Amino acid sequence: MGQVTLGLDDLRACFASIAPVELKGMGLLREQPHLIAGSSRIARPQLVEAVTEIVAYTGRCAAAARQLANLTPIPLLSATILEFGI
Repeated sequence: MGQVTLGLDDLRACFASIAPVELKGMGLLREQPHLIAGSSRIARPQLVEAVTEIVAYTGRCAAAARQLANLTPIPLLSATILEFGI
């Protein structure tokens, strides 16, 4: 295997290329920012769906974070990370 060079810009570009998750609750807040103040009425089924989606997404994120925290480190013998001098 050849030498792998990974720079901060490459990592940033990798993360920037990931499409954002579009959650219904976030869409509602964008459309009606006054929802936070409680001055707006929204259909209960729509609100339940949005909140359920956000709770499920939060759970998936927490599960992914736990899995990442438990990964065994893998030595990158042929990688160069320029920003850290290694």
